Amino acid sequence: MKLVRYLSSVPLFLVGVLLALYGLVALLYTGEGGHPGSTYVTLSGRHFDAHRVGAVSLLVALAMIVAGVAVVRRRLFHS
Repeated sequence: MKLVRYLSSVPLFLVGVLLALYGLVALLYTGEGGHPGSTYVTLSGRHFDAHRVGAVSLLVALAMIVAGVAVVRRRLFHS
């Protein structure tokens, strides 16, 4: 049963780490002109501020990483 908990938490943890890296890049990237307000991300054909997308990505990544660790520690889900 421990193996199942570890295998179920690995995707949560890895996707959380990748999303956190994306969020950091979105927050730190200032564009080619160096103007902080000139960066945007296109999602479903709409433009969003890259810094806001980065902040939301970091929050979601934090939740995913915490959920992955909680699955391993059995605090969130009891088997």
